Parts: sequence; structure tokens; C-alpha cells
Amino acid sequence: MPPPSIAQILQDEILSGALPPGTPLSQADLAMRFGVSRIPIRDALAKLSATGLITASPNRTATVLKMTRDEVIEAYNLRLLLEGDLLARAIPQMTDSHLSAIGYALERSSLEARQSNWAEGDRMFHDAIYAAAGQPRQQAMVNDLRRICCIQIAGYNQLTRNTDRWLTDHQRLTNACRAGNLRRATRILRRHLNGARNHLLREMDRKTTRPA
Repeated sequence: MPPPSIAQILQDEILSGALPPGTPLSQADLAMRFGVSRIPIRDALAKLSATGLITASPNRTATVLKMTRDEVIEAYNLRLLLEGDLLARAIPQMTDSHLSAIGYALERSSLEARQSNWAEGDRMFHDAIYAAAGQPRQQAMVNDLRRICCIQIAGYNQLTRNTDRWLTDHQRLTNACRAGNLRRATRILRRHLNGARNHLLREMDRKTTRPA
């Protein structure tokens, strides 16, 4: 297996919270860290910028994406619409193969829940419950939104305080999918996403009002 690229290393560090939202990414510092010229660093930053993980402009230091309160609300509103629609399309089409994939993804997300790569397990689970919808472009949009939300979550160390809650939601979602109960699954999904949004907003507000 080839070694991870510079872009992949930085992406992993952003999604794990090692590089929190608002962290500056100096080309000179990164070139020194990785022992390369600035050209591969610029290429890596361009890839991260294209996926929305960082903000970058020519001749300026890039920074890890830091969302405002309103931007977080907008992202979760879009997720509620898009993911609710995917789930509604998926459940009537689920086969034994889809349910088996959901079960595997549930185990994977549970195993990785308290690890640095928790976001990958979470993505895999949500991809699995929407797969039967057969809407790859819509699912790609959801993944982009989930990725930028994960950056903010990791930056506020939210995961460790809420792991049990969202793992319980994943299990209940799996049970509802197996039962073919769309109404219950939709209710659980909305609670799951609203809970993540509300906790993140509380963390943002707490940090804003915390004395220096």
C-alpha cells in the first residue's frame, strides 16, 4: 500500500481535530514539516480547498474551515432535507443485501466511535442506510455537508461526550430499517441530526461567552 499523500494526512488531521477550525496552514511551515518544496504543498492545499475543508486564496495562508453559527444551522437544515429524502427513498427498496451492509457498517462505526477515524465509520454507516435510494449525486452532496460538519464537531471535542447517544441512534436506525418502518426511521434520523446540531451550537456559544 502506498504511503498517504500530504493531502490525505492533512485531511485526517483536520477531521480528527488535530488541526482545529481556524488553524492557519502556512506553505512554508508545511514544506518544512514534510521535507518538500512548496509545489506539492500548494497541490495538497488546492485539493483540500476543492473539498471545502480549508479556505484558501492566492498568496495568502490557508486556514482550516471555521463555520459561523448561521452556517452550521444552514448545513444541518440542508442535511435534514437531503438525508430525510434519501432515507424515504431507500427504505422501501432495501434488500437483504442492503440490510447486511447496514449491519456491517453499524459494527464498523461502533468499533471506530472513540478512535481518531470516527468520522469515516460514521460516513460509512450513513452511506449504507441511504444506498438503496440509488441517488449518488444527492448522496455526494450529503457527504460534503457531513464532512464540513465533522470538522466543526472535532474542533470542539464534541464526540467523546456524545458517543453513546449517537451510537444508540445508529442502532435504532438499523432496527427501523430492518422493520421497514419509515416513520420511525425518519423520526430517529431527525432527532439524531438535530441533536448533533444543537450540541455543536451550544459548544460554539459556550466558547464565545467563555472569559478570556
